[in-house]
Amino acid sequence: MKIGLVGGSYQQRSLPFNAQRTVNLFPIKDEGGKEVSALYGTAGKRLFANIGLGPIRQEFTSANGRFFAVSNSKLYEVDSLGASSELGSLDSSDGIVTMAENNTQLAICDGSKLYILTYSTNDFQKITIASFPTSVGIVTFIDGYFVVNENDTGRFYISGINDGLSSWDALDFATAESSPDNLVSVVNAIGQMWLFGSETTEVWTNTGDSLFPFRRISGAKMQTGILSAFTAVEIDNSVIWVGRDKLGQGIVYRAQGFTPVRISTTPIEILISHATDPTNMRSYVYQEEGNTFYVLTGGGLATTLVYDLLTQEWHERAYLNGDGNYETDLACCHAFAFGKHLVGDRRNGKIYEQSLDFYTDNGDLVSRKRIYTHLSDSGKRIRYNSLEIGFEAGVGLQTGQGSNPLVTLRLSKDGARTWSDAYTATIGAVGQYQQKIEFRRLGITEQMTFEIEITDPVKVAIIGSYLR
Repeated sequence: MKIGLVGGSYQQRSLPFNAQRTVNLFPIKDEGGKEVSALYGTAGKRLFANIGLGPIRQEFTSANGRFFAVSNSKLYEVDSLGASSELGSLDSSDGIVTMAENNTQLAICDGSKLYILTYSTNDFQKITIASFPTSVGIVTFIDGYFVVNENDTGRFYISGINDGLSSWDALDFATAESSPDNLVSVVNAIGQMWLFGSETTEVWTNTGDSLFPFRRISGAKMQTGILSAFTAVEIDNSVIWVGRDKLGQGIVYRAQGFTPVRISTTPIEILISHATDPTNMRSYVYQEEGNTFYVLTGGGLATTLVYDLLTQEWHERAYLNGDGNYETDLACCHAFAFGKHLVGDRRNGKIYEQSLDFYTDNGDLVSRKRIYTHLSDSGKRIRYNSLEIGFEAGVGLQTGQGSNPLVTLRLSKDGARTWSDAYTATIGAVGQYQQKIEFRRLGITEQMTFEIEITDPVKVAIIGSYLR
């Protein structure tokens, strides 16, 4: 009997009801794209650069290919070989940073102040002109204008055309006007300006008016705001964010037109509700081998939550700490530069290249785990003779750990509350492509849940499982 090994993370409040979990594995659809048919190991990391004291607060790749990163209080440029040069200093040393560019300038906002780097001269300045707001939260760019929101108000300000350094007029502001909630985030998406409040969202467009070029689109108002300013991203001609409104918070939405459509599941929303600092959650998006991922991390989440737009499935990514416990993934931000996916470490000044061809977290082991299939038959006792798991076999390394890669199996007979000792089987040394992965004599019980785990630094591809 084929059973449901492959799938996403769907752990409910009641473990016996549904105890599925997918960590450092992501579901893949079959060739026809109709159903999830396999689990692949998520990307690993290799050191690319080490800059400043850390943490890496943000990364940015300019239109002309320059790569920038903020580490601690410093802005750096990093070249294709990982060599860095310091360009300027921010007043702050922690917290999330946002960046945007026009043709000649890079704007950096640290949640309070705005800074401008002029590309041609590498001149770095903090905006201190009297007409500029005292405290700003987010910077974005649209149609030639830098746009910032003034903290703790409903107002946003625009710069002069292609000038974020000296051209800020005290009268060039507007207010998200349909509701009295504060403006939390401003995002350029699909050529429009999305204004996310604490309880509502408006969409504005450029009308070309000489007095003030932006105006709210009639009917483009949503009764859903944003929980964290740093979770809204444009992706695949749409917008995804973590919502908040008068009724509650923590649902992940994707916009269809101007309608927010829920894409999170109840189990994912439970995990978000347990975040200890949810207003500091952040997200980024990237594409790799046909899969586009929305990555939600930080803010006191227990692990990093990832939505795959292709499969419409969620999975978790996690770093295995020295105590053997899961934490959020090391990567807190992302930029694609020099043909590489570059991610910044949330703890220090390291920037990693991230790739499906890497199988460790910069040398640290990655725990890939799948908990699945709560089996029961109306209280009847069932004999479990064997479990066969379909791995891509023969992926062992030539030497060292991983030369004889192992998969461990644990069983739960009480609804995933407690687990048995581990059974082990080899996936196959290099070249052992016919290796069969099978566990026998699993016992007699009224209910059964399976957990498999692989920690060896090898390619992991799981096709399915069969129970006898």
